[in-house]
Amino acid sequence: MTQDFIRDRQYLKAVSPKTIIWYGCSFTAFNGALESEEAVRQRIIELRQRNVSPITINSYLRCINAYFRWLHEEHGKDLITVPKLKEEQKILSTFSTPAIKSMVFYRPKGDSERRLHTLVCLLLDTGLRISEALSLKKENVDLDDLAVKVYGKGGKHRLVPFSLELRRLLWRWMQRPRTNGGLVFATRNGTQVSVRNFLRGFKEFGRKLGLTGVRISPHTCRHTFACEYLRRGGNLEFLRRILGHSSILTTQKYLRSLGVDDLQAVHDKLSPLSPEHLTARKV
Repeated sequence: MTQDFIRDRQYLKAVSPKTIIWYGCSFTAFNGALESEEAVRQRIIELRQRNVSPITINSYLRCINAYFRWLHEEHGKDLITVPKLKEEQKILSTFSTPAIKSMVFYRPKGDSERRLHTLVCLLLDTGLRISEALSLKKENVDLDDLAVKVYGKGGKHRLVPFSLELRRLLWRWMQRPRTNGGLVFATRNGTQVSVRNFLRGFKEFGRKLGLTGVRISPHTCRHTFACEYLRRGGNLEFLRRILGHSSILTTQKYLRSLGVDDLQAVHDKLSPLSPEHLTARKV
């Protein structure tokens, strides 16, 4: 039945190849333990005894619960819902202000460095997933209205705004002769840059700038964008839409990275008693 479920999602829901792989990993982890809720719970205990993390198990359970809902809706089976495990609330690492400045103000040399620098600035400025950035097409970059059209998870399109400074970088990059193809960040042959090659280049970029104490990854750029957005008083619902989250609960995890000083600074800007508000009212 699990293969029927996967085929259903593949052909009727058009899930991505990565999602198909995730289904396979989840069903492998719970192989022989899907006949009842008790069997699933027992397998969870076994996985924890093997030091499998709650985060990983919860990832499996999202698939397992979707499978049980499918059995209930399509085959009339009793609905089974297995609750997720409690996860440790980790503070997401972000780039410091000096690190951001060193990356943004870096002067790249050669096409490879220029492509990497522009791409990193795009990630910091918009919070895009690396897969979304690497697959970005020139026709979906609106330099006039300062927005990119992104094809994200679940086959959903969304518009993501960007800054005037990023527009300058994008315009300069896209004027280069080797960017005449459809992709914004194509290789010399016009093909899409692989995530692996980007990661290798980004880590070397971080070493060159002397960045330490933080993970050099595109997801750190995404975390940094989200936290900086909220530090400056950004709206949580707007952030959810920009990041492409289906649930605001996912977006709320970025609030845990904000300290008391951050919250106080935002409050000072937004309070009706702030000097900015009072001055504006007098005018």
